[in-house]
Amino acid sequence: MNRRIILLNLALLALAGALIWLLRTHWSDARSREAKVLTQRVPAKSVLAPPPPPPVKPIAPSEYFDVAQKMLFSKDRNPTVVIEVPPAKPEPPMPALPKYHGQMAIGEPVVFLSIATQSQRGYHAGEDIGDFRIANFDRDKIAFEWRGKTVERSVTDLAPKDEAPPPPPQAGAPAAPKPVTALASQPLDKKIDPALGDDMGGGFRTCVPGDNSPAGTVLAGYKKVLAQTMFGQTCHWEPAQ
Repeated sequence: MNRRIILLNLALLALAGALIWLLRTHWSDARSREAKVLTQRVPAKSVLAPPPPPPVKPIAPSEYFDVAQKMLFSKDRNPTVVIEVPPAKPEPPMPALPKYHGQMAIGEPVVFLSIATQSQRGYHAGEDIGDFRIANFDRDKIAFEWRGKTVERSVTDLAPKDEAPPPPPQAGAPAAPKPVTALASQPLDKKIDPALGDDMGGGFRTCVPGDNSPAGTVLAGYKKVLAQTMFGQTCHWEPAQ
């Protein structure tokens, strides 16, 4: 009995020793693997550079429309700007053209015109008459300038219209006396200086024979004008301006 117990104890001691040896062996192997893993150098892997970010889109002014429309702190913000153009002023109607009474080509050409507010007198090209400026004229037509526009009319269109002739007298009825009209440029009660010649019409007068006064002489509201033409020297008096 004692022998069996001793054998059993010896067997248990042997088993315990084997287990201790086995545990130590496993522990040593674990330490060896740990040291090998810790001392092993891991090869560095090449890391690719990240892709470049997409380019930033420039800000367009139209993207602020929502900001302008939804701005809570300013009620007068409006992305649509309305530019009000003032209406163009209507052009005033063209006044009546001057009336044509004739022209004279002695020396510098002169045209005789009149308007409602001025009696007839002589004008040269480039002078103003009322709202018009005389651009040029010839025997057939006259061109005026009015507000940057050129208005051209024939002299027959500008001539004053004659009054309708009176009806013929009936048989046995006495003829009506002809009306006597006075010249506007020469009132009946106005005395004319004897140094001035005969009336040529349009306010012009001839020179009397033997008049030796120089050109430019002013006498009784008239100025003496001497002009050289192909037929010789001419002389006349015109209203002094």
